[in-house]
Amino acid sequence: MHQLFVRRKHASRRDAHEGAVLTRVVIIGHESAGFNAARQAKIVDRSAKITVIERRTYPLYHPCDIPSAISGEIALHSLIEDIRPPHVELHLGSDAEEINLDRKIVKTKELKSGRTKTVSYDSLILATGGRPFRPPIPGIDLDGVYEVKTVEDANAIINATKKAKKAVVVGGGAIGVETSVALRRRGLEVTLIEMVPHILPSALDKDMSELVAEKLRKEGVRVLCGQTLDEIAGGRSVNSVLSGGVEYPVDMVVMATGTRPETELAENAGLEVGTTGGIKVDQYLRTSDPNIFAAGDCAETRNIITGEPTLSQTASVAMKMGRIAGGNAVGWKEKFDGTLNTLVTSISGLVIGSTGITTKKAEEARIEVISARIRTLNKPAYHPEATPIYVKLIVKSDDRRLVGGQVIGMTGVAERVNLLSLAVQNGMHVDELANMEYCYMPAVAATVEPLTMAAEAVLRKL
Repeated sequence: MHQLFVRRKHASRRDAHEGAVLTRVVIIGHESAGFNAARQAKIVDRSAKITVIERRTYPLYHPCDIPSAISGEIALHSLIEDIRPPHVELHLGSDAEEINLDRKIVKTKELKSGRTKTVSYDSLILATGGRPFRPPIPGIDLDGVYEVKTVEDANAIINATKKAKKAVVVGGGAIGVETSVALRRRGLEVTLIEMVPHILPSALDKDMSELVAEKLRKEGVRVLCGQTLDEIAGGRSVNSVLSGGVEYPVDMVVMATGTRPETELAENAGLEVGTTGGIKVDQYLRTSDPNIFAAGDCAETRNIITGEPTLSQTASVAMKMGRIAGGNAVGWKEKFDGTLNTLVTSISGLVIGSTGITTKKAEEARIEVISARIRTLNKPAYHPEATPIYVKLIVKSDDRRLVGGQVIGMTGVAERVNLLSLAVQNGMHVDELANMEYCYMPAVAATVEPLTMAAEAVLRKL
């Protein structure tokens, strides 16, 4: 039987009433990784005692949808969900203050009462997530400077938009791009500042990124690439920013400059941290202490294509890491092979997705690649719902294996990105993608599958 359905137990302590060997698993953090770790540990070992420690006072929320709440597309309260893994002890409003590796205990503190206690573990999973990165810019601590991480951040931004007329968003990643459009929908004049030459730089090449920038400009967002935010000015509150030698009057600044792994607890305990700043783990997500695992935004992983250490701060990867860490904490031996940083985002109906490496990343990793981009329609041209779709494939020159893919369109993007992720992860050759058998029906599918069309375009260059 596949190991997914094998429940195992490993030695820890014995329950006095039932005589069963119980594994005590403590999980710090209850976002994507922590939630799925708790769930999976209980699936694999029903007798395990699972304790989750979470600083928030509510069980789960959806940070990826914060821009939708800012725009008003969804209600703010809908970001919070009262989902709890069954038969798991969840301590909300509780902070993990210290880990004692020798005694295998976690010291916790109830934030409301100040009471402290210790929790013993056989296996500990760190799912502490990440914290917003605040660059050392003059004026960063002024009133009117916001982050995009929590429900409380979203509420503060929404309240600020009731009076503000002009906003600057700093950071051209997915959250920055989405937040820019969200603020436009609130009626603000919005300027997006990105320090590298194009937006979404970790996901898209410049030619594909320009399609997104064009959409942003049509939405009324001023896009400034290749510029840094040099200063935030004002008395007590923001009234202007300086970028590229130009002063821009603003009422609010939103920092979407990414997150950094939350590793303070791990470092204080003496656990090893990797070159990316994330907690160093092996292929089983075990840290430098064999009884402690790490998963999600706080953990360092590896890029499947380049083999380099990397961070993958996406909910989907955090869920996968959490599942594997949860199972391994109660006796599994499943490997986590790394990440392709597969991503999807959407602005005003335009969906953008990618997987694997860009041509720039390939160049940095000294991987010789061939790439090709095609523009076609998602359905036959005569169909009233036909819309453009762009596909770019990146292929290794020597062995013809797919190492990256980028897709932009109104429909069918996420599904194709997921298929490309599977293809890249399994080392598919571009020839195989070109020869893929696909379905066709005018109302739902193109006459020639866009992925196949892009693969053929690459083959013509090889």
